[in-house]
This record gives sequence, structure tokens and C-alpha cells, in this order.
Amino acid sequence: MSPIAHSGVALLGWQVMATRKNIKSLGLYLLIANLPDIDFILRLIFGPKRISIHQYFTHNLLFVVATSALLSLFLPRSRDRWGLLLVGLSHLAVDIFVIDLIRPIGIRPFFPFSRVLFNFGFFPYLERGRFQTAISTRNLLVLGLEAAVFVLPVLVLFGTKILRDVKSRAFWTA
Repeated sequence: MSPIAHSGVALLGWQVMATRKNIKSLGLYLLIANLPDIDFILRLIFGPKRISIHQYFTHNLLFVVATSALLSLFLPRSRDRWGLLLVGLSHLAVDIFVIDLIRPIGIRPFFPFSRVLFNFGFFPYLERGRFQTAISTRNLLVLGLEAAVFVLPVLVLFGTKILRDVKSRAFWTA
């Protein structure tokens, strides 16, 4: 999934679980929701030969629990910390349902204790590669579908509340 889908889930988690609706808590929810995809950035930095294992080290429970625990130090209440963990786990849950064409297929949620791969792919994937591929009509349609499934319902349910929160002075003070 793209950051659009993961951010939609983060926005829902923030709206439901965050006790303080401020820019810091929203930023942490968005960060943890997208953090497992840091493997793409590492691959760009170090090259495909060095970081060649797709969704290996970052798409598992150990990584999500560890990074959630670390980021939760910046949140004051237990409810916020649980919300952060749930949003982090949502990344794994959502990625299990996307069609994966890059070997190895699926994610290893129990790595390093198990190398079993999980994938129930039915949700369309984003094609990667050249710039023309990334901005293809097909990819734009997939991004639109992700927005319709993961962002639009959150905006329909909580849009006015989110807007009210963002407009408040308290939102901009951490």
C-alpha cells in the first residue's frame, strides 16, 4: 500500500485514540503508520544489492513494537501509546492484503522467529520502476482507490471534527 492508505488508517487511529489532538501526536501517528516502508528509502540509499530483501526487517511485529515503544515515549498517556501501537500494527495488516509481485511474496510478521510469509493479496498494487510507470493512469487509479477506501470514510465520519481540531490553537502547541 502507499502512504495514502497508511496515513488514512493513522488519521482514524489518531481521531479515535489520541487524548491530545495536537500536531505532535498527529505526526507520531502518521510516522508510525508509514515507518515500516522505510525499507524503500534504505534500498534507494544503499542500493538494491545491499538492501535486497523486500519487506524483511521492517514489516514484522518486532520492528513495529520496538518503534512504537520508542515513539510512545513522546506521548503522555497510556491510551495514546496503545493507539500508536495499534496504528503501527495496522501497517502489517493492510500490507498483507495488497497484491505483492516482488519476491519474496508477502511479509514475515514473526521475523526473526519465523520466516513464514503471509499474503492474502487482493487489493491492487502500485507499479514501481521508472518515473513514467509511477505516474501511470493505472497507478493513479490505485491511489484513488486507496483514498476512497482508507481516507474518504475517515473524512466523512470525522472531517468536521478534524477540521475543528486543526483550527484550534491547542493543535499547534505541543
